[in-house]
Amino acid sequence: MALDQIQRTLWVKQVLVAYRTMAYAARLANQNLVEKGANAWNVVTAGTMSASNVDDSSDITYGALSDTQVALSVGFDKNVPFIDYDTNGSQTNLDYLRVAMEDASAELIDELDAYLLTQHGDFGSNFDNAGTDWQFTVTTCAEIPKFFGKLDKAVKDLNWPDSKQKYIIAPSGFKEAIVTYSGGRASDFGDSVLTAGLPNAFTYGGWNVFISNNCETVSTTTHGVAGLVGDGFAVKPIIDEVTGMESGRAEGRHATWYRPRLRAVADVYRAAALVDIEFNSTVVATT
Repeated sequence: MALDQIQRTLWVKQVLVAYRTMAYAARLANQNLVEKGANAWNVVTAGTMSASNVDDSSDITYGALSDTQVALSVGFDKNVPFIDYDTNGSQTNLDYLRVAMEDASAELIDELDAYLLTQHGDFGSNFDNAGTDWQFTVTTCAEIPKFFGKLDKAVKDLNWPDSKQKYIIAPSGFKEAIVTYSGGRASDFGDSVLTAGLPNAFTYGGWNVFISNNCETVSTTTHGVAGLVGDGFAVKPIIDEVTGMESGRAEGRHATWYRPRLRAVADVYRAAALVDIEFNSTVVATT
């Protein structure tokens, strides 16, 4: 197999590994998209179900499961170009190349997740603490039960179905608040369970909780998200061996350049399935 083909195959593998482990917002999104032409994608079954009375004297009216309600385009397109000089002696060292591609894929997947989390302005509603950003008391974080209780009520008022899993993506201070509050408590509510052994993915209070450093801070507010798994966001990473990795000999240099690239459809398509959680940028108070 030609070296350039091996490079492309390695790239696809590394991106997929990073995508499955790092991209919280992207992995929780609706990925049932269909291509409708050049750079045009539609969300499959984006319709809203509605119940109606049965009338035997009238024809039944059907709600169509349409894949044309929301048309999306490629909104994320970034690369991580790097150069490998001949003096490194690594052009044919596949393990060295694998590590480089691992780092590049991690950077791009992290950027994709950050891109999604900056879309909070398009979410259907916001969730704060009676008009102020959520902040937890430094020594006890006693507001944790209030937070989950009010969030449960907020999404119930939005008529979110209980049959769908729900998640929270929050800044690191939120994990500190949960650990501070639940320390020493032996209760079903207080106990957290790690997801697949990942320290920043766990269940708590009936929610799937993911801790991310990509939550955007605007002024003194850090924006997290509460959402329905497989809804709200639409994401389709375009990962292939042809457009995902380019390499060649550098002009005017004794070196080889690499241009790993990630393109993706990534957008909000159903605002009602996403809630902007407004945290104080100092999630746990310092005094």
